[in-house]
Amino acid sequence: MSISNNILHHIENFTAQRDKELLAFSLLKSIRDILNPIRISILTLNGQDEPIMEISLSNGESCDYRYQDIKVSDSTRASLDYINTWHLDELMKAHDDQYTSFHVLQQSRQLNQYLIITLDNKPSRSESYIIKGMLSIYSNFSSLLADAQTDELTGLMNRKTFEESIIKLYQGSAFSELTDSHTNWIAIIDLDHFKVINDKAGHLYGDEVLIHVSRVLRQTFRQDDMLFRFGGEEFVVLMRNLTRQECADLVDQFRTSVQEIAMHDLEPITISAGICEFLNDTFHITLMDHADQALYYSKQNGRNRITFYDEIVEAGLAKQNNVTHGDIDFF
Repeated sequence: MSISNNILHHIENFTAQRDKELLAFSLLKSIRDILNPIRISILTLNGQDEPIMEISLSNGESCDYRYQDIKVSDSTRASLDYINTWHLDELMKAHDDQYTSFHVLQQSRQLNQYLIITLDNKPSRSESYIIKGMLSIYSNFSSLLADAQTDELTGLMNRKTFEESIIKLYQGSAFSELTDSHTNWIAIIDLDHFKVINDKAGHLYGDEVLIHVSRVLRQTFRQDDMLFRFGGEEFVVLMRNLTRQECADLVDQFRTSVQEIAMHDLEPITISAGICEFLNDTFHITLMDHADQALYYSKQNGRNRITFYDEIVEAGLAKQNNVTHGDIDFF
């Protein structure tokens, strides 16, 4: 395959992706095939410059995703600080007969993301030109993909992305990492009396409430928890690898934090939530129905509270219409 056809093949491959993680994987694989680096990774830092995710490509065809215990060397820190201080898009550093290039993928107050490539030899001018072009295409396509997957008002993932994310959890390692006491959870969260807020203060004020609640969602839940706005005043959270008590504490922390949102001339904002265990052998539509029944119980019993689905099952108040994977035919 000629160099030009090879480049076009890689561009075609990563612009065919409709998932941000697969897009990152395709970028790493494409650059690996062109430069044959010693190491290549995408490092994400939060607004406090703390590492929250690292994606690296192994020798095989799989990506390694790390959300905890991410080690960032002093030299890497110094290079990233230099980039930020001088507002650079990229930086090349030589050390110990190796070259490390740093490329800015995303920068904002909440998130900074960098592509880091370590090489035996300094890239040629043509290689650098090719990589720069691929990163430009990646950045543009990543922005388009983010727009399609996020809710315009809150910046959370949207309902369409929820369907795709659920399928990935079923197919991935979300269940293989669990212990007897730790499991995955689905929570449906709904703002109490949101119609009253819209009627009393107007829809623009209601939008402001939703933005504040979304901010508290991000601040409360963990980096690898998945946050969605389903529409209106309803949100969905997917939580991985928690005990029941840890899940309850996390959702209740969010509930109490929402009450601290100060909005002029409004009563304290409250939320109700319904939670169910995310079972691998139960279809997600059934799981959502379970969480929704628990949410309904919270709404009918004082609001401003959380309810687990198994609590209403034990009380004989739940409707169990389970659908397992084997009951569904996909076309």
